[in-house]
Formats: sequence, structure tokens, C-alpha cells
Amino acid sequence: MKPFSITLSVRDYELDIQGVVNNAIYQNYLEHARHEFLKKIGLDFIALHNQGTDPVVHKIELEYKKPLQGGDVFEVQVRAEQEGNLRFIFWQDIFLKENQTHILKAKVTAVFMKNGRPIRPPKKVIEALHNQA
Repeated sequence: MKPFSITLSVRDYELDIQGVVNNAIYQNYLEHARHEFLKKIGLDFIALHNQGTDPVVHKIELEYKKPLQGGDVFEVQVRAEQEGNLRFIFWQDIFLKENQTHILKAKVTAVFMKNGRPIRPPKKVIEALHNQA
């Protein structure tokens, strides 16, 4: 299965004093790509929240391979799989667009919550993630 991908570019204000993207900014890139991925497969965070269900990040593991620099154009890839009854794992990678240099590898574990307690994901969430194209 081909992962979902989105192309972004580094903005000047995301750089640290060394001229590379600050390490915390990568989580913004990953989150934006996950949200776009979920929209593409028909899931809406606001609608889920209004129905009393909130998907939340439980754990993030990041492996920084190379730094992004000002003006770099890059691709964030996303694929998801269910793990057990409560968790979904989002596997994400960032590649430099021009030469596919691997920039970052991430494993994001998400759970669904209702009234502050973990729940099984709603049926429509499971179906959308299992049918991702």
C-alpha cells in the first residue's frame, strides 16, 4: 500500500540559530500530515469531538536522520495500522523532495478517548483506516 504524502517547505522562522529546522518543529509537520491524511480518508476531528470521541497522541518516537534547512521542500508520508483493540500506529517519514534523502522516521501511537478514558475506536474510524487507499 502506497503511503499518503503531503509536500511542505521550510519557513524561515522554523530555523534555530544553527540554520536548521528546530527539532520541535518536526512534530508540527507530522501532525499536519496526519490531519490531512485523516481528512483524505473521510475522518473529521471536529465531527468526532462533537460526537464525544477524541483521538489523542499517546506516544511519539522520533529518529532524526538529517536536518532540514531554510527553503528545503520535503515530503511527509503517513500510513496507519491498528494495534490491538485501542491503539493506532501512524508510521511517518520525512524525505527531502529533490533527492529523497531520509530526514526523519517517526512512530506515533494514538488512542481514542471519551470522557477522559480510553475507548475502542468508533466503527467508522476503524473502517476508514483499514480501507485507506
